[in-house]
Amino acid sequence: MTDRHSYTDPLTWTALRILRRTGLLKRVSFTVKARMEGLVVRIPLRKGLGFQALAVGEPWGHSIFSALMKAFPGTVVDVGVNLGQTLIRVRGIDPDRTYIGFEPNPTCVYYSRMLASMNKFNDCPIVPVGLSTEDGIVDLVMNNDDLTDSAASIVQNFRPGKPIVHRIPVAVMRFTTAARDMRVGQLGLVKIDVEGSEREVLLAMEERIGQDRPAVVLEILPVGQESNTDRLTRQQDVQALFSRLNYRMLRIHNKGDRSKLERITGPIGIHKDQDLANFVVLPAERAEELFPALEKALLQQ
Repeated sequence: MTDRHSYTDPLTWTALRILRRTGLLKRVSFTVKARMEGLVVRIPLRKGLGFQALAVGEPWGHSIFSALMKAFPGTVVDVGVNLGQTLIRVRGIDPDRTYIGFEPNPTCVYYSRMLASMNKFNDCPIVPVGLSTEDGIVDLVMNNDDLTDSAASIVQNFRPGKPIVHRIPVAVMRFTTAARDMRVGQLGLVKIDVEGSEREVLLAMEERIGQDRPAVVLEILPVGQESNTDRLTRQQDVQALFSRLNYRMLRIHNKGDRSKLERITGPIGIHKDQDLANFVVLPAERAEELFPALEKALLQQ
């Protein structure tokens, strides 16, 4: 039996939280088993690294990914691997699906590769770069001391006013370069969780998305307030790009016990609700056909 807040059993989760609260988790290394996305997965905990992978997040994820992977055969591209959460999800749904991950954070690359090896996840390359419109070196900015921080961003001053704890130089690459060198085949599903740089990722992938017509799952963090003009501009640019590609956006309402989908017919707008930050984006020619199947999938989560 798993804890409703974690993928482990309640006793293990309680013990891990105590170790973390007392600081002892950073002094030890061991492995725990968890039931995640239909799999029993070995989760390495290495001096504190990996704890966040055990916390339950995105309860809609398995249902939505299952439905989309069934409808969209082809390569799963995971932009923003973090601790391998999407990799586990994909392997739980279809162990043989072609997967490629992009992650600029060197600590997350180390961890997710270890996770893949420990669980014998084969053919799942994790490329140690971010995707952007140019090849180069940029700063990955972290606002706390967690070196696997899922909120780390390559967008400078993405969280104005917050102290910068770490500034790590990382590599970014154009998708055309990566797709050529990694021989990326037909795109089936693209997941993007990149803390503000989704515009650059989508611009880098725009030609291939227009050609292959994959489904896209992405996070767009709330603008928050009118004065946050950079976030608002980025959000508007993302919507304009999907409009150019003739794609339709669906917002996931992650509220209460059941999530639901909302068709986006106008601007996303300015809001502060983190539970409204995730979207499914579908080719217009398939959006109405797939909407009922996705709604049904959410009812089964």
